[in-house]
Amino acid sequence: MTHSIKGLLIDLDGVIYNDSEIIPGSVDTIRQLRQKNIPFRFITNTTMKCRDTLRKKLNNFGIDVEANEIFSAAYAAAKYVSQFPKAKCHLMLKEDSKKEFIGMESEEENVDFVVAGDLGDAVTFDLLNNAFVRLMNGAKLIALQKNRFWLSDRGYTLDAGAFIALLEYSSNQEAILIGKPERKFFELALLDLNLPPENVMMIGDDIESDIGGAAQLNIRTCMVQTGKFRQQDIDRSEVKPDYIISSIADIYSLGLI
Repeated sequence: MTHSIKGLLIDLDGVIYNDSEIIPGSVDTIRQLRQKNIPFRFITNTTMKCRDTLRKKLNNFGIDVEANEIFSAAYAAAKYVSQFPKAKCHLMLKEDSKKEFIGMESEEENVDFVVAGDLGDAVTFDLLNNAFVRLMNGAKLIALQKNRFWLSDRGYTLDAGAFIALLEYSSNQEAILIGKPERKFFELALLDLNLPPENVMMIGDDIESDIGGAAQLNIRTCMVQTGKFRQQDIDRSEVKPDYIISSIADIYSLGLI
């Protein structure tokens, strides 16, 4: 029996926009979802911006959205750390993302967590070594995401996953993964939608974090041929999307919503 789609989980970068460029049709698609009263949550591994900045970015593109409709890895990590009273963090993050961790940051060498995301061009040896020292002093490593690369205005660009792997290897510990494809991240989004997985579909451009992550919970998956989409990534993956469309603008052509 095929269940109807009553809600959507939607990736941002690569699905709604590519870095600073809106993807054609995405604004109208979201507007139609509003008109049809179909709930959705934007779930993103973007770690350079806090939710409010992402909201403003979407608003500037013409997409009306509230911060509570955005699930970011930074926000989820802050929620995770808040479970530990008085926990202190060394934040390997852009200044904007640090806004999600107000009151948790410390520059002491003895902290509870090192929280690492994508720093782009700001990555230096000293920055990585400072994080490494804190890990060797007993801190646990939290990875906001482990994406291998992303598609920036400059083209394919290294993402946080490469630097997380470096820190894992050097400190001999496995990071606590917060963002996609972590199962808990998707569970939180489903809980917020108040829908069972069989009535939800994930729309993304990453076979591992978007499609693979959602498939763990039997959420139906739709891959767009925008953003970082590459056919060879699908061909060599054990995970296969339920649907493939040219862009999010074609979502209605599936006849599911």
